Amino acid sequence: MTRTSPSSRVLLVLLWLVGINLRTVILSVPPALPALHHTLRLSYSAGGLLTSMPVLIMAAGSIPGAYLVSRVGARQAVTYGLVLVAAGAALRGAFPNAAALFIFTVVLSLGIAVSQPAVPSLVQSWLPGRIGRGIAIYTNGLFVGEVIAATITLPFLISPLGWQGALAVWAVPAGVGLGLWLAFTPATKASGQTGAPWFPQWRSGPVLRIGLLMGTASIVYYGMNSWIPDTLDARHAHNLIPLTLGVLNAMQLPVSLVLALAGDALVGRRWPFLVAALAAVVGVSGYILAPVETAPLWAGLAGAGSSSAFILNLGLPALMAPSEVARTTGLILTLGYGAAFFGPALGGFAWDWSGQFRFALLPMALGALAMIGLGATLPRLSVSARARPAASAAES
Repeated sequence: MTRTSPSSRVLLVLLWLVGINLRTVILSVPPALPALHHTLRLSYSAGGLLTSMPVLIMAAGSIPGAYLVSRVGARQAVTYGLVLVAAGAALRGAFPNAAALFIFTVVLSLGIAVSQPAVPSLVQSWLPGRIGRGIAIYTNGLFVGEVIAATITLPFLISPLGWQGALAVWAVPAGVGLGLWLAFTPATKASGQTGAPWFPQWRSGPVLRIGLLMGTASIVYYGMNSWIPDTLDARHAHNLIPLTLGVLNAMQLPVSLVLALAGDALVGRRWPFLVAALAAVVGVSGYILAPVETAPLWAGLAGAGSSSAFILNLGLPALMAPSEVARTTGLILTLGYGAAFFGPALGGFAWDWSGQFRFALLPMALGALAMIGLGATLPRLSVSARARPAASAAES
């Protein structure tokens, strides 16, 4: 008996839930750091490693994730990823020691790494006429997951549950999401195309260009998140840190909602990238040069520009390489998260070398400027360029 195919709305909700669960398990850690320092005597350097390690693993694991998609199919890759996320989240809170905390953070990070390259393939296969909307709703889930974990972990979970319970509880929604994924996503029979090429096309100019565009957008977003607290503190505006960080990150939500409505008409076009890049340039420049009292305004522009580019970029592999979406997505995520890990560090070296806080923001300014050139030279893609999705994209 054949199961009835779910509606596009159900699929969009499931992709949104996947996005949420790929971020709550990461962003629940920073609010728990004070408790970890006190209970486990975790050093500040170890705490920094714990929060940055998932980004590095997502960068290193995106290409192996594309390999997994080529072997088992995109739907099954997400299934395996959610299993690792749920298991890692539960087990890292099960043992009151730092070793288990780090080991199972690696496990759940690997789950995220193998899931992310698969999602654009599924959007292309399940929603070929709504690629822009599908990607925007999935990334809205990522952003909502970040906000949920960052806002409720400390005030509502740490006190009643302790750090172990506060971290382990995020396994529950991940497990629920896994159950819904298995119950309602279409499982198709494997085909000969499952063994499609998976190793990234490093020598492909167009593919490398969209990967670099993802990297520059990531430098802007993660770099601003990294350096807003210290640079505002250096400018004697410590009181502006919560508002400025809040505006930077909150801009992701309206941007993703707008692109969920208009993304199908925008994905594949150059001018939305140029608008996003200009917003990032103005935002970073204003943050560096304008009076410190206006910092939240400029941070909001930088957040809107970088998040717009991130969302639009995830829709490009389905247009550029319809039969190799996971392969292309793996490359752009590797470059994007690699830049997110290493880019902010360059700002720290520049600050130490110069003694001026503005030099910490130089990589973000250069990244925003590079977004303009990369956006202006993107391959011309259009809705009509979408090829019929490859059969392997939705294999179970």
